[in-house]
This record gives sequence, structure tokens and C-alpha cells, in this order.
Amino acid sequence: MRTKVLALLMLISFILAACAAPAAQPPPPTSAPVVQTQLVVQTQVIEKLVTPTPGPNPEAVIEGVEPNAEISLWTFYLSPWFDDYIKSTIARFEATYPGVKVNWEDHQATFLQDYRNAMAAGTAPDVANLSDTEGWVREFAAQGKLLSMSDNLPQSVIDQYFPGLFNLQTVGGKSYQVPWYQAIAIELINHQIYDKTGLKVEDFPKKYEDLPALCKTIKEKTGTLCDIRLTVTDLLRDMAYQGGVKVMSDDGKKFTFDSPEAVAWLQMYVDMVKNNLVDRNALMTTDDRVGLELFTSGHAAFYQTGPQLIRTVRTDNPGLYGYLDVAPLPDGKSGKTAPTSMAMSVKADTKYPKAALALAVFFTNPISQLEFAKIVSIYPSTPASYDDPFFSAKPVAIEDYAKPLAKELISKQADIMPEIPQPKDVNEIVLQAVQSALFGGVNPQKALTDAVNKANALIGQ
Repeated sequence: MRTKVLALLMLISFILAACAAPAAQPPPPTSAPVVQTQLVVQTQVIEKLVTPTPGPNPEAVIEGVEPNAEISLWTFYLSPWFDDYIKSTIARFEATYPGVKVNWEDHQATFLQDYRNAMAAGTAPDVANLSDTEGWVREFAAQGKLLSMSDNLPQSVIDQYFPGLFNLQTVGGKSYQVPWYQAIAIELINHQIYDKTGLKVEDFPKKYEDLPALCKTIKEKTGTLCDIRLTVTDLLRDMAYQGGVKVMSDDGKKFTFDSPEAVAWLQMYVDMVKNNLVDRNALMTTDDRVGLELFTSGHAAFYQTGPQLIRTVRTDNPGLYGYLDVAPLPDGKSGKTAPTSMAMSVKADTKYPKAALALAVFFTNPISQLEFAKIVSIYPSTPASYDDPFFSAKPVAIEDYAKPLAKELISKQADIMPEIPQPKDVNEIVLQAVQSALFGGVNPQKALTDAVNKANALIGQ
């Protein structure tokens, strides 16, 4: 801050040296020169640079960060599109915590396998961008490989997130992630194909169980297949939200996903596969890009995704962008909306736990998430971010349609899943059962009952 210091220096340039004449004497007969006595005031402005004492950095919320820490960060599918944002955020973090250095890598289709391999080899990054939606956080937390955020973060930091999002994928009642950016699931419509059915966007099914009828119409009218994807890394989640399936007993000790509701859910997919209404590659894949690429190439009438991925359509097939529309996601029988959440987690054996926690919190704080939302259509997990006028502005682009409603919608997202013991192994059992019914001709009831028995045996029941 530059402040002006005003100094007033008074100099008298003349001093009256003579005394006045006697008052009784008349003036001389002729005029004499008149001498004026002046008081000269000189003003000099002196500018002085004042350096104020810096206040605490509001983003430096983690105390005791290890000096000269060097930590690694992995992100998922963000490069090269968001290199500038990631690099500038890292630079701001390093300025906030002087002496800490961050090494960043972005992993894409092979992220999960890369992370599993790195964990096994002891070379996993200090901080990783994991998916809550796909069950990644719970998988590694259940193995004791992640640091508990519930135990290691100040309550003031925990309170900056939506409670329902901070407590996603808990293990033992504790959170092992801080929520990062969220998505609001939508059905992205391609008018070039969808309009051939004679249906309007507002006719899109309101309930999940009505999708097979739509797919049948699309196949008959257009010859194309439905672009639907199961969450193959967490199939119990799909059962619960879509089919209203109670996957475990009330006491959490036994699996129960062979109920009539579960059989009906699986039978719906078996019938769609049998009648060749869905693309098989898109249906059963760990990579959601398979379905997205099918849609962006113009070979599908609709695709369930988030507004943030519309940028991929705009990049890969600009001609399709003008034919896009959106429909609300159909309701599952659970009546709940599943969170679609990315998170930041810290490995349990990091050499620099304070620095790693600071980085995870920094990327997910209200400032960083607001800046990210201004670049791409993601939705922050921090309520304070929505106070910015950016979210109340009238949307123009398709991907911005949900901005004014985002805070309310995200605050209502709910995790209805119980804590699943040995989730990775259990999901493998469920995956084999589902695949046997979809592609092997096994009766859905038998497939699921066999899977329940195996899963219960796995956990000692």
C-alpha cells in the first residue's frame, strides 16, 4: 500500500529589518518605490512505501505442514483439457505453503489398475483423485490404505463440505476422502436419431423400468441400440438405486440381493440383451468413455452422463452439438438420487501427511472449486461456492442448464448404500453372476442366489 505523508516546511525569506518612521511626520513630497514583504510557504510531498504486515492466508487451513515436503498427485482424465487450471492451482498451493513441491500426473483409462499396481508396489501417489461413484474410495479404505479424513482434518475444514458428500463411501463410520467436483446426471439426447421415433424429449421415460420400451422403439424406428452402462465396479449400487433392492440385512451381517426386487432388476437387463436392444460393449465396461464415444460418434439416441462431459461432444463432433438436448434422469425404484462424485484421498503411509492433507483440501476448497466450475460444467461440493453470482446467472449453453438449481439438487443427493464388507471381492462375485445371466443363459434367480451364498460365505455367514 502506498500512503502519502505530507510534510509542511515553513521558510521566512524576508525579515523586517527597519523600524517604522514617526507617525507625526508627513510623507515625502515624491512617491518612493513600495517594497512588499512576502511570506513564502513551500510544500513538499514525500511518498513513502509502506509494506503492511501480511494477514493469515485464508486457504492455509492445515497447520504443521512439513517443511520442504515433496508430494505427488494423480488426477483422472483431466489432461490436456485442464492443464492450465491444474498447474495454476498447484502454483497457488505452493505459494500458500512455501517450500512444498507438488509433482502431478494425469492417468486416464487405466487409472484404477495403475493405482492398484502402485499401491501394491508401494509407489502410490500421496494424493489421488478417486471416484466415489465407482466405489474406489471404499475399496482402498477397507484395505487400510487411505488416511482417515474424519480423524485428521479440523472440524472447520470438514464443515466446508456438504455433509452427505463428505460422508460418502465411509468405512467404519469414517470418511477417507474429501469430496471434489460433483455431477448432476442427465440423459443427453441426440435429436438426429431420437426424433425418428416420433417421440419428444418431454416423452423421455420418467421411471427407470420404462427404458426397455423406449429402447425397443428406438431399435424398431432407427436400427440403433441403446447406449446404457452398468456400474460394473459397484453393481450392488445399481441394484439399490435403480431397482430399490435391499442389498444387506438390517444388521449388516448378511447379503440379501437375491430378493424379488433384485431378480426383477436383473431380468430387465437380461431381456434387453436377449432382444438385442443395448450395445453390449457399452453395457459392461469399466470405462465410461466407451458409451460416450458411441454417443459422440452419432450412433446412439441418448446417453446418461453429466453436463461436464458435453465438452467432449463439442470437441469430438462439433456438428452434433447443435442437435443436443437434455432430459431429466429417470427415477429408480429407490426414489433417491445417487451422488456422482469425484474425491481426493491421501494414502495412509504418506511420508508427508500434513502436506498431503493440505493439497487434498486445497483442491477441494470453495475458491478452487468455484474457479473450476467457471471453466467446465462441474458442481462444487462446497456450499460457499454457490454464493457467487456465477451460479445464479441465466444459463445459455446446454451444459449450463442446471447451474441455478445445482446447490439444491446436490444437497439432496443421498448415499443409501450400506457399508459392504470386502467390497472388491463381493463385487467380483456379483459381476460374475450378472454376466452369467446376461450372456450365459443362467436364470437370474439362480445366478443371484448363488452369488448371495458365495458372498455370505466370504464374510463368514
